[in-house]
Amino acid sequence: MTDHVDHSTEHAHHPSDRTYLKVGAALFILTAVEIALYFVEDMFESAWSLYLLAASLIILSSIKFVLVVMYYMHLKWDSRLFTWFFLAGMFVALAIILAMMAIYRYY
Repeated sequence: MTDHVDHSTEHAHHPSDRTYLKVGAALFILTAVEIALYFVEDMFESAWSLYLLAASLIILSSIKFVLVVMYYMHLKWDSRLFTWFFLAGMFVALAIILAMMAIYRYY
């Protein structure tokens, strides 16, 4: 007796190849914007431009983190508990990065 597996429900929560290409293109564009911001900030020599650069890079990298976790790690279709674990890890990492930036900025 063979077990019949319904493959339509098995693949119901996986995005199409087109979606992966769109997300990949978005990640590429966000990375290009990050690189461009770094070089644009270098033209302005003020303390505020450095803070604006750091804030912009943190925001853009957070967006990229969320995109990768949602689509490539399939978190978008998993339990909400996993979402909270990843968000908690992201906020802990952000707090550590900001603390290190503050420590090495003034010492």
